[in-house]
Order: sequence, then C-alpha cells, then structure tokens
Amino acid sequence: MKYFDSHAHYLARQFGKDRDRLLADIHKNGVEYIVNSTGTTELNDAHKLARKYDFVYLSVGDGCANTPPEGDEYISDEILSSMISFCKENKKVVAWGEIGIGLNREELTRNNGKENQVYWFKKQLDAAKQVKLPVVIHSRDACKLVFDILKEADMPDYGNGKGMLHCYSGKPEMALEYVEMGYLISITGIVTYKSAHDLVETVKRVPLEKLLIETDCPYLSPEPKRGKRNDSGNLRYVVEKIADIKVVLPEEVAEVTSSTARAFFGIL
Repeated sequence: MKYFDSHAHYLARQFGKDRDRLLADIHKNGVEYIVNSTGTTELNDAHKLARKYDFVYLSVGDGCANTPPEGDEYISDEILSSMISFCKENKKVVAWGEIGIGLNREELTRNNGKENQVYWFKKQLDAAKQVKLPVVIHSRDACKLVFDILKEADMPDYGNGKGMLHCYSGKPEMALEYVEMGYLISITGIVTYKSAHDLVETVKRVPLEKLLIETDCPYLSPEPKRGKRNDSGNLRYVVEKIADIKVVLPEEVAEVTSSTARAFFGIL
C-alpha cells in the first residue's frame, strides 16, 4: 500500500536528531508523499527540506500561534508579503496553511487574541486566493466561527476541493456541511482512540473520496503508538481504522485517499 501524509511537521524539534535518517527510509513504510506544514519562521529550512526530498511538498501559513501570551503578533503585513513571494517562487508549495482559529487555550484569547486571529485568518484567506492555492484549516474550539468565515470567504476550487479541514475534530453534521461547501476532511490518529466517538461517526458518514489522512506528526500518534513521537510510518493504523469503520479493505482506503490528495494538492 502507498500512503499520502497530507499534513506533517518535520521541522519540529522532536525530529532534530534523526530527521534525515527517518525521511530517507520513509518509503519502506509505504509512504509515497508528505506535505510538510511550515510557519513564517521556517521558510528557508522548509525550502531546503523540500529540495532534498523529492516526495516532500510544502504548505505555508501562520496559524493561531500568531497570538503569543504577551499579545504581540508573530505575523505582519511585511511577513505576509514575504510568504506570498515565497509561494510564488517555489513550485513545491501546494497549499496555504495551516491557518485558522484556536480558542482552546486562555493565552490565545487574552489581549484581543481572538480578534487578532480572526483578522489574520481572513487576511491569509485573501493571500491564498492571490497565489491560487487551496487552504489547510486549523479549528480548535471555534467550529462555527471558522465555518462562518469560510462560508463568507467563498474560496475558489483549483481542482479537487477548496481546502482541507486539518485534524478534523468537529461534529459529523458540520463535516457534511463542509463537504457540501467544497472542502475535504482530514483524519489523524485520533480516530483510533476509544474516546473518538464523533470522529468515528464522521468517518462513517463522509464519503471516502472526501477524506484525507494525515499524521500531524510529531503529534497525535495512533494506537498502539500513543504517547510516542508520531511519524508518517504510522499512517497504516489510521488507514486500518478507517477501513474497519467503512467496512472496506485497507488497500482501498490507501488508494482513494492518496488519489484524492494528489488531485487536491496538484501532484499528478
């Protein structure tokens, strides 16, 4: 089976000691493509990583982390302009994101944090339109707010979806609304957890061709690897769980999600 990791963070410090060894051997685990998500401070390193490994692509954006505890902004119009230039100059950038809103921690909302997140989310949606890239959406404890903003933004579809809901954690009913609106639903190792009742129901109800798989590594390791550092080699556990939920073969899940991802990211 061949797997497509639609969202990963291989520049995270958890990979500092063995990043190259891990990526050099990742095909042994059936991993065909990886989309590495990078923020504003990692653009040069992200570019080097994508040049070194032909199967590594990039998504670029600044998520809700632009509101640190002290209330300053990590992003600015100048930084946004440099990100737009980076995307235009690098063919391996295949999406804008992750971007969105997170209200799951108190420090993200103090000092007008929520308002700042909404402002820069909308600005980056406009930037994604400028560079003609689909968007990768982050939403934590902000389901309706993010949905309403995306509905108003009316993002373009460049081939196989306007965007993907990264690490989807909302209700299955909203997932179906997103699919109707032109978005894909991305599933992480959380689906293997005993507490993931809503996510299991989401997988059951959303058509297979509208699902993507991701690790969000080094985070969210699936069972039975939970508590350890995650990597793309663990995608098989996500695929097996989705297959079990939908009562299909794992080979079908791997093939369909890979085909959907290639079309969505324009890797054909």
